[in-house]
Amino acid sequence: MIFYTSFEITTDHDIILPPFTSKLSRLILVKLSDTYSKLQYQNTSYKPLRVTVIKDPEGRPVYARGRGKSIINGNQSYSFTFSFQDENIFREIMEKVQTTVEAWNTKFQVNLKDIKVVDQTESLRSESKLYRMEFLTPTLLQPIRPNLKRKDNRFVLFPYVPILLFSIVKHWNQNMDQKIHGVTGLKTLYYMREVDYRLRPVTTYYDGKPVRGFTGWTVFELRSKRNSKITRNVQKLLEYANYFGVGKSRAIGFGEVNVKVIDE
Repeated sequence: MIFYTSFEITTDHDIILPPFTSKLSRLILVKLSDTYSKLQYQNTSYKPLRVTVIKDPEGRPVYARGRGKSIINGNQSYSFTFSFQDENIFREIMEKVQTTVEAWNTKFQVNLKDIKVVDQTESLRSESKLYRMEFLTPTLLQPIRPNLKRKDNRFVLFPYVPILLFSIVKHWNQNMDQKIHGVTGLKTLYYMREVDYRLRPVTTYYDGKPVRGFTGWTVFELRSKRNSKITRNVQKLLEYANYFGVGKSRAIGFGEVNVKVIDE
């Protein structure tokens, strides 16, 4: 099961936050859940957690581009969402649906706005073959790393289908009972095609270090047969990405996406 929660945040004065504002989201969750606090520091890949950056009253992500600043205004309603699978986290959050968290000499009022539980078998099913994926925060898609001595990360600035699906399916297979295979090869490369896009590279800072990814949107056309195995698997992965994102560092807010079906 996937738990999807939404929180509302307010404060009584303007404040400058760290450039990538999921720092505040994560700090709040540490106060709400001991289980989350332990899980987030585990040295494992593909954690079943996704915390978003802070969103402004219109739902737009708040984070600094380049060396800009992240500012939230007093007496306005901001939000963030949190996806997870651990039932202990769910129980701990439900015990503190309203709380006050203090950070950076500021008191934040935090309210649990919404929670829903999603069955892992749900998928983004549709008669349409077109899917629009919005990349809301810098997305860090990493090719499969060769066996090299250099350990520098290598990210691509375009959602190349095999790399994109590889990042989602690795997360799925790490955390779901039902495994998915056969969606990252040449077959899917020909069945799932980019038909339109508007993307741009973006640099932000995390822990004082520059992080460069891309944001924007891409429209994909899925040309495989309706109800075929590959179609069903890709649809499941696209819906899964709505809860856990794509690429590297999604547990801390990078690679947040919104995937929707486009009517033909």
